[in-house]
Amino acid sequence: MSSCKVAPKNAWTVCPRAHLAGRNLARADLRNANLTGADLTGANLTRADLATANLMHAKLSRTRLGGANLAFANLAGSASPGAHFSGATMTGANLSGARLSRADLTGVNLSGASITGANLTHANLTHANLSGANLAGANLAGSNLTDANLVGANVSRANLTGATLSYATLSGAYLLGTTLAGANLRGAILLGADLSRANLAGAKLGNIAWFDTICPNGRKTKSGC
Repeated sequence: MSSCKVAPKNAWTVCPRAHLAGRNLARADLRNANLTGADLTGANLTRADLATANLMHAKLSRTRLGGANLAFANLAGSASPGAHFSGATMTGANLSGARLSRADLTGVNLSGASITGANLTHANLTHANLSGANLAGANLAGSNLTDANLVGANVSRANLTGATLSYATLSGAYLLGTTLAGANLRGAILLGADLSRANLAGAKLGNIAWFDTICPNGRKTKSGC
């Protein structure tokens, strides 16, 4: 499909594989929309309502989604390098296998989201809410998670090489086998976190709250790994 007509309010937009590159869809009502495989490269979806929309394998490179509602949307396998999601609501969204390298996810609410195996290299997740999110096997090398909320998140086997996690809250998080080589964890809160078999080589570990943290060697600590 080369074009797409957005359905009127309270109706569902069905535009799989639509060509919507560069389109202005700011504040559009796209709840439950079928945009599977759609090309939204460079489109403006600022503050659009995409709750429960299907964006599997959609092209979202450089797309503007600031303040958009993507709660429980399906973005599995989508390509969003350099996209702007700042302030978006993405609670419960499916981002498994998504490509989000260098994406702006500042202040995004990703609580409970599935982000397994996603590529988030050099993404900006400053102040993001990732509580309860599943990031198992995700590639977050070089990403910025300053002040991010990762309470209870599953970050097992993820790649956080050179990532910035300063002042991030990882209480109760699972970091089993996670690579944190060269990461900046200064000021992070790791209360009750599990770092079994994690790689902390060269990581910056100053001023961390460690109480009941499980270290890479399986030992529980109150003062540091």
